[in-house]
Amino acid sequence: MESMDELELLARAVPDARPPSDEVVARGRAKAAAARTRPRPGGLASRGSLGRRNWVPRNWAPRNWARRSWAWAAAATAAVVAVVVALAANLAPAPAPVLTPAPSPKPGPNQAMLDLAARIEKLHEPPRRYWRTSRTADDKTRTENWLPRSAGDQVMLWRVAGGKCVWGFSGDWGGRYGDRTVADFTMADLAALPAETGALERKFREYNRIWNERGFRDSFAEFAPVLGNMLYMPISPQVRAGVLRVLAGQPGTRAHGVARDPLGREGLVVDLGGEGGTFNDVPVKYRLFISLHNGAWQANVAYAVKGGRIVSYDATTVSGWTDLPPRMPERCPRKG
Repeated sequence: MESMDELELLARAVPDARPPSDEVVARGRAKAAAARTRPRPGGLASRGSLGRRNWVPRNWAPRNWARRSWAWAAAATAAVVAVVVALAANLAPAPAPVLTPAPSPKPGPNQAMLDLAARIEKLHEPPRRYWRTSRTADDKTRTENWLPRSAGDQVMLWRVAGGKCVWGFSGDWGGRYGDRTVADFTMADLAALPAETGALERKFREYNRIWNERGFRDSFAEFAPVLGNMLYMPISPQVRAGVLRVLAGQPGTRAHGVARDPLGREGLVVDLGGEGGTFNDVPVKYRLFISLHNGAWQANVAYAVKGGRIVSYDATTVSGWTDLPPRMPERCPRKG
């Protein structure tokens, strides 16, 4: 009996390969048969030519016969393994193709606004007792406001202009926020605005509809530039990021990179697509500077259409929550 069928050895060595051709099978069987029938010294040509069951070859010794049998088995196995290795090399699968990643999409013109939104939405600004803002203008006017977060608290504001200072407390505003350019907000309304971009835009479209019911006829794209005012209102960094994303998606919005505002601070310059105008009979175009630190409204600058010089500006120097009570300016009479 043969110790191992050559075809079985082939199948075990290359389990997933295609079966060898008839020509390869015949060649392998011929080599194995030749190895079995090759005459051995002192013996007969084949087992089939034995005349008697008890015939013993000349010069036979048990140890020598065992060695010769082992040597024959090793030689036959080596021949079959050589065939198997050759077949395995020929039938090895081709290397897998290298996949080239698709190129990343080119960033849009307002990608800088989206990148800024992604950074500031991670900020944490817990609301406190007052929302304090300090603003200065090109005519050296300075205005300070302390807006209480809760109804029942008084609003304080003071203003320095032309070398004169005036300050005063207002009565209880009932929690209302003074700026009505976007909507009639209360402080609670601003605190409840959604941060998710889609939900926030739906809110803004509702405000646009309310304004149009009051006699305006603006499309949402025409209404959108006024949404820049949301960036100086007391809203969370997450809502501020949503405002930036809504503005970045408007057809009239264009980000122009980082530049220095009239006070020398770096900010992201954005054209919100609003109409220009005139200032002291000079045709101007407006650019909004957005803070790189928290995405807040930093400055609104009017540039001359011809020549590009700064004609006017309004800049915020302080904007944020505080628990500190309003400080009275020295040598500033109270009015109101």
